[in-house]
Amino acid sequence: EGAATSSRALEIFVARNASLGKSLNAVVALDLEQARARAKAADEAALRKEWWGPLHGVPMTIKESHRIAGMNTTEGDPQRVGTLEPESEVLVARLLAAGAIIWGKTNVPLHMMDIQSYNDVFGTSCNPWDLAKTPGGSSGGGAAAVAAGITPLELGTDVGGSIRIPAAYCGIFGHKSTYNLIPKRVPGRPQKEIAVCGPLARDPEDLRLALECTAGSDMGSVGTAWRLEMPRPTKSCLAEYRIAVWADDAFCRVHDDVREVGLALADALESRGAHVDRSARPSFDLAENLKLYTALTAADAVLAAEKDVGVSLLAYQLGKAKQYEIRTAWSRFFQEYDVLICPSHCTPAFPHDHSERQGRKLQLTVDGKDSSMSYWKALFWAILTNTALLPSTTFPAGLGLRTGLPVGLNVVGPEWSDFITIDVARLLKVELGLGFLSPPAPFGQALASPSSKL
Repeated sequence: EGAATSSRALEIFVARNASLGKSLNAVVALDLEQARARAKAADEAALRKEWWGPLHGVPMTIKESHRIAGMNTTEGDPQRVGTLEPESEVLVARLLAAGAIIWGKTNVPLHMMDIQSYNDVFGTSCNPWDLAKTPGGSSGGGAAAVAAGITPLELGTDVGGSIRIPAAYCGIFGHKSTYNLIPKRVPGRPQKEIAVCGPLARDPEDLRLALECTAGSDMGSVGTAWRLEMPRPTKSCLAEYRIAVWADDAFCRVHDDVREVGLALADALESRGAHVDRSARPSFDLAENLKLYTALTAADAVLAAEKDVGVSLLAYQLGKAKQYEIRTAWSRFFQEYDVLICPSHCTPAFPHDHSERQGRKLQLTVDGKDSSMSYWKALFWAILTNTALLPSTTFPAGLGLRTGLPVGLNVVGPEWSDFITIDVARLLKVELGLGFLSPPAPFGQALASPSSKL
C-alpha cells in the first residue's frame, strides 16, 4: 500500500484513462512528461514539508479550450492543430500556483458552440451512463472524465450551460461562477460577454476548494486594486433557507423526469423545514431575456472578429441597459428568497446527434406524451440566469423514472453568492443524500476518494 503520493495518484488516473478512455474519448490531449516531473517535484517538496498550496500535488484535467504553455489549443478546429501556446492563461497560472498537476485536456465541440462534445480533431465524447448518449457540452469531455473517475477535478467554461448541462447529464457537481469572479483573460483574445469559468467535481467541497484557488480580481476584469470579499454561508441547515423552486415553465416545458425530480425535491425540502415557494418568479419578460442573450453573444462574435452578425454599437448599448434591468429584477427577487432551484436543461442526456444544427430536435416526454422541441430553445433554462450573471451550482438530484439517467438541478443565488450556492448543494447532499451518482460498470468502478477536498 504505502503512503499516498502525487506520483502514485497521477499514475492511477493515467492508467484509468488508458483503460476507459478509448470508449469515453473524454481526455483528448496529454502532457505526461511535464505532469510526471511536476508530480515528482511535489512529492519531494512534501518530504521537505514544503507546501505549494491547497491543490499541492493533485492531478487534474482542464478543458481543451484553456491555454496552457507548451500545449496545443484547437477548440476542435482542424485549422488550429499544431501551434503550441507560448504562455498559460491566468486561470491556469492560478491552478499551478495552488499546486495542481495538470496532466491532460478534455474534449469540446467545435469552438465550444454545442451542448454535445464532438469535433473533427478529436472525435466524439460519450456519456459513462450510456455510451450512445452525449455527456453534454461544451465541457462534456471533462464531465465524463470526472464521472468515470479519470480525474478528480476539472475546470470548464460556461456561456450557455456548458458547465451545468454536462454536470447534470453525468451525475456530478458543477459550478458556473459569477461573471468576472474567476479571470478568463487569455493572451491575444478578447473577453466575452456572459462567459465564465468554473469547476466540475464529484463533491461540492471540491467545487469550493477550486473556487478558493481561482477566484479573485484581475487586470482583465475589475482591476488588481480591488479586493474580493464575498459573502460566506451563515446558515447551518436547509430549514433556515427560503427556497424558490421553478420546476417547469409553459414557456419551455421540461421532460417529465426532470419536472418530477424537481417537484419531489420541493416536497423533501419542506419536510426538512425549509420555506419553499413553488410559484415565485422574478419580474421580467422571459422572451426579452432570450432576445438579450442572443444579442450579447452575437456581439461576442463581432468582437472576436469571427463573423459580422449585424450588431451595431447602439444595439449593444441598449442590450447592456436591458441587462441592467434584468439584473435589478433578480436582485429584488433575492431579497425575498435566498436561492432558486431550477432545471439545468429540459431533458436528461440524449442520443448523439451530428445532423445539421439548425434542424435538430430534442425528443422528450411531457405530461405523459411524446413531444419534441427545437434543440436550441432547450437552452432556455441555462440562459434564464445567465444574462443576469448569476452563480449557479449544479447538483445530482436523482435518476429519471423513465430514462434511468441522472437529473441535475441548479442552485442559483444573487451575484457573488457562489460560496452560498455551493454550500446549499453540500447541505442537499448531507441532509437529503443528493450526492454524486456513480455510473454503471466499468465506469462506476473508480477508486474511492474522500468526499471532501479531493
